[in-house]
Amino acid sequence: MTLPNPSLPRISRFWPFRKTYYGWAVLVAGAFSSFAMVPTQGPIVGVFNQPMRDDLGWSATDISIAFVIGSMSGGFLSSIVGRVLDKRGPRLVSVVAGIIIAISMVAISRMTEPWHWWILFGIARATAASGAQLATLVALASWFVRKRGRVVGLLGVGQRGGQFLMPLPLVGIMAMSSWREAWVVLAVAVVVLQVLPSAALYRRRPEDYGLLPDGADRPPEHDGDISKTADSVESSWTLAQAKKTKTLWLLILAQGGVILCLNATNLHAAAHLQDRGLSLFQAGSVTTIFAGASMLTVLPWGFAMERLHIRTLGLLSTAMLVVAMVLVSIADTFSMAMLFGLTYGIAIGAWTVVSRMLFANYFGRRNFGAIRGFAAPIMAIANPLGPLLAAYFRDTRGEFDLAFYFFGGVFILSFLAFLLATPLKNAPYETMPANP
Repeated sequence: MTLPNPSLPRISRFWPFRKTYYGWAVLVAGAFSSFAMVPTQGPIVGVFNQPMRDDLGWSATDISIAFVIGSMSGGFLSSIVGRVLDKRGPRLVSVVAGIIIAISMVAISRMTEPWHWWILFGIARATAASGAQLATLVALASWFVRKRGRVVGLLGVGQRGGQFLMPLPLVGIMAMSSWREAWVVLAVAVVVLQVLPSAALYRRRPEDYGLLPDGADRPPEHDGDISKTADSVESSWTLAQAKKTKTLWLLILAQGGVILCLNATNLHAAAHLQDRGLSLFQAGSVTTIFAGASMLTVLPWGFAMERLHIRTLGLLSTAMLVVAMVLVSIADTFSMAMLFGLTYGIAIGAWTVVSRMLFANYFGRRNFGAIRGFAAPIMAIANPLGPLLAAYFRDTRGEFDLAFYFFGGVFILSFLAFLLATPLKNAPYETMPANP
């Protein structure tokens, strides 16, 4: 009979693997959470886009306004929630966020007016971004450093897996019933996959339980000061110091540019392909293709991040996104649309890894929540412009083509920003006080 390793504390009764580093339990909860948050993102709303517009008589702009409200609200809330997460951990934040999102989805299933959608989906999206998603990122950045790449890759499998698995079943529910019942099903999924695992498994930092990031062994000379040893694993910048570097502002520019275009593409690509002659099933299949491609490639991209600087992955992903925008703007056959889906999906796989830990890899884990929270409102200003711009072109010109050409140009600017965002020299955390 094998006895539990006495050096590993029993942190949660719901995690029976005593001899396994508890950070993997945090990853399990994070992967479920990422899967559950997919309905607040563009690819899944894109599946609802045309059916809701046809049923309710709304315009593409009506659908996009909710993204504006949710994205901007989530960005500004992140600046507050990020500091709370650094101090208190992800558990309560994630549970409360999941409950709010589930209630919002049930209410969406009963909406009748555009302003209902703007408020309810805005709440769901804002809460997902500032609560559930940020909580997951802060938790994983705290529990992993050397293995951060593979962990983010596995986390991305959860998110991209949701985007891969959800579209066609949702189309089936809509065909048998309506889009309203589909939202109720998604609300149940949020409770099961987001609320319950977060309550059971999320914990703050490994040093709170006498552990080190990545499950590393504690050196004998630091047996009495686990916090000092944990901080020595990775140097960390304070928010005040990060703001003085041009690198932070270049990273905000690069990530903001990608977010501006990515959300719009996720939201409107399916409708654009239908405008160009594809059926709802074919457009949904393209969504499945790019979600599947990203799901299959995100883990290899995660392992690549452990060998390459994250800036290199940023350059690769933005270059591929430029190519994808050219393809989607000219796609008028199912085969061309599938080529777009494949290219876009591989690029999204790389971007998933980059976006999750961009600020942590540049500035360290200790104040990751505060630094990412500071960047979030600034990026949120750009976030709604893409969906609104694409909707404006569709409503006034009758097509999305010009919007996707514009997005290609923005991706080029993001590529240049990554090129200029050179890695920083180490800044020992011991010389830096924590952010207040």
